[in-house]
Amino acid sequence: MVELDKKEMIIRYSAIGFVLGLVLIIFEYTLLLYSRDATFSFRLILNLHDDLPILYMIDFLPVPSVIFGAWIASWRFKQMDTLNERIRQETDKNKEIKLFTHALIAGDLSHNVELTLTEQSLSDTLNKLKDSLTRNREMERQRRLDEKQRNWISEGLAEFGDILRKHSQEMETMTYEVISALVRYLEANQGAVFLAREDQGEKYLEMVSCFAYERKKFPDKRVAWGDGLIGAAALERKGYYTERIQDGYLSITSGLGKANPRYLLIEPLVWNNQVFGIIEMASFKRMDDYKIQFVQRVAENIATTINTMESNLRTEQLLKETRAQADQLVIQEEQVRQNMEALKLAQEKGAQQAEIFISFTNTVNHTLMRAEYDVDGMLLYANTRFLKKLGYAGNKEVEGTHISMFINEKDRDWFNSLWKRLSQGGRHFEGYMKHETKLGQDLWTMATYTCVRRDDGSVEKILFLAIDSTEQKKQSLDFEGQIEAIDRLNAKAVFSPDGKLMLSNTLFGSSLKYTELELAQMNVFDFFGTGEQERFNEIWENVIRGEAFQGQLKMQSKFEEELWFRATFLSVNDMYGEVEKVIFLANEISKEKKMELASRTQHEQLIHKEEELRLATLDLKKKLEDTNLQRKQEKTRFEKEIKQYIHVLEEIPFSVLTINNQGFVLFYNRHAEKRWKMKQKDVIGSRVGKLLSTENTSDIIAGFMDPARSKTTGLFHGQELHIPGRKAESVSIMIISTDLEDEMLYSLIIL
Repeated sequence: MVELDKKEMIIRYSAIGFVLGLVLIIFEYTLLLYSRDATFSFRLILNLHDDLPILYMIDFLPVPSVIFGAWIASWRFKQMDTLNERIRQETDKNKEIKLFTHALIAGDLSHNVELTLTEQSLSDTLNKLKDSLTRNREMERQRRLDEKQRNWISEGLAEFGDILRKHSQEMETMTYEVISALVRYLEANQGAVFLAREDQGEKYLEMVSCFAYERKKFPDKRVAWGDGLIGAAALERKGYYTERIQDGYLSITSGLGKANPRYLLIEPLVWNNQVFGIIEMASFKRMDDYKIQFVQRVAENIATTINTMESNLRTEQLLKETRAQADQLVIQEEQVRQNMEALKLAQEKGAQQAEIFISFTNTVNHTLMRAEYDVDGMLLYANTRFLKKLGYAGNKEVEGTHISMFINEKDRDWFNSLWKRLSQGGRHFEGYMKHETKLGQDLWTMATYTCVRRDDGSVEKILFLAIDSTEQKKQSLDFEGQIEAIDRLNAKAVFSPDGKLMLSNTLFGSSLKYTELELAQMNVFDFFGTGEQERFNEIWENVIRGEAFQGQLKMQSKFEEELWFRATFLSVNDMYGEVEKVIFLANEISKEKKMELASRTQHEQLIHKEEELRLATLDLKKKLEDTNLQRKQEKTRFEKEIKQYIHVLEEIPFSVLTINNQGFVLFYNRHAEKRWKMKQKDVIGSRVGKLLSTENTSDIIAGFMDPARSKTTGLFHGQELHIPGRKAESVSIMIISTDLEDEMLYSLIIL
């Protein structure tokens, strides 16, 4: 086919060159004849050759014209062949780009585009675009999954934080609300809360709340410390998760059957390395890692709440008892002081008012413990109340005994120095004094030791008066022990109403990095930064008015570090109802607060990354728009080349007829117009049956005409062609198919 086309074109252009050469010769001779005003004759032409020998060369002009025409034909054929190849390549390239782009739009990222080496940069760009979309899709999927899990954890922590705050006054209600909400939130089957207990030095875990199968269960379980999975988790302070639960391990079942859950999670309630209890969760479904981490964070919050509840309860009870004891001691001290003053007045007027003294002595004997010693410490006299309190039946058991008999061995060194001062006429003693009873028990008294002098001023004897304060002193020592325990667990400080620091424990100073000497000069407002001053001023004014404060405060250490405390401010009133001092108790929660702030920062970073992803998406959209623009430009160039191709088809010396798969004529060149004697405007858009007859037509051409039949493509010789109204002729034809995706085109070329 290619050789035939080339030969035909060479013949045609050679003929055109030959004709042009002849026309040029005729034109030359016409000019010569016209210039000589002569009439054409062969003799005249011969004479002109004699006169102008160059005319012999002009006579051979058609020969180079034929050669030049053949060269032009070869050059034109080569150009057409190159153009056809470029059109085919561009068509294939655009088709592949179109398929790749449609696949990207449809979300199919499994295709790759492979173009020629000259288009390798475009191929690499499109493949990189596909790879970038694949990575972005995977990153977006992972981001959404992570964001969903973080939101799930944040919402859960907020929900359980509300539950803990709402029920922070009653332990059983709080634990039940937490475990029931936790079972529902995790879509588990059952759960229980065990709290740490201690009985006569033996530690154990007691189930206080249980929830299973959407119903409240009544707890009745007790586990020894270190016994089983629950006891081991409490002992080791470590959580436990297993996918293998032995049958019969869980005693709670549903009303629908006895199948036990297969997954078990045990998490200890630990705060400051102290175990407050255990959470046990069971489920038929596997728990993901982020859900286990969520349970760990909830367990830590529960432990913190339990610690705060217990601390608040202890603090409140101790404060109540301390206030009551303090009020009672103030009254007793006032009574003792008044009695002592009355006793001193009686001693000073003893010589003048003997009868009054005797009466007063009798009164004292009924209300106070009374004894008299000589300067060597030997007992001279003891009243009935003294003997009764110390457990003796009468004076015979104690008269003539040394005072050290009533003093514990541990206190004798201190008491001997006191007695030495008194025996030498020194200052009297007033204060608490511990004696030892006959049975070896401690007897605490509010006592006075005073010298009874002779007229010359020497010491005659030493008088002892006292009130029994054993019970009050024991309670006071007990309170002091409890307060000391609070001091070990909480930072404690006492401030005056104007804010001056009066007293603080070691934990307070170590938490804020101050020495005792530095703290002695400080005010409560010195522990708060500039940004917190306004809020704390309002809190302090409310506390001074008698309103207790409990909440979180941000304080500032010696080195300007930000420290967070869960703090309580309580005012203490004097006997007149006025604020005497303010007590501060607190637990440091800086690590917990830093974790909260870090979570917020991470959330802000996530928002920033989402914005970057949005900008990347916009950039990708811009690249797609640029790609579409480039594709449109290539399409325009392709259409331009198609027009050039059609122009070539118009000029080739063969009849070309193109139809679609419905049998309508789409192209009809000039050579075909000459064959059918019909114009393009009368043919294009008509049925192909207008040009071809089915009568005695070959099967190849009949298949070409019939839209319902498949078309046979290729080169065919000796085909019968029937044109309506004319005789049949035997021709060579070529049928070519073109796939345009939405329709098929078939071209018939008659050679």
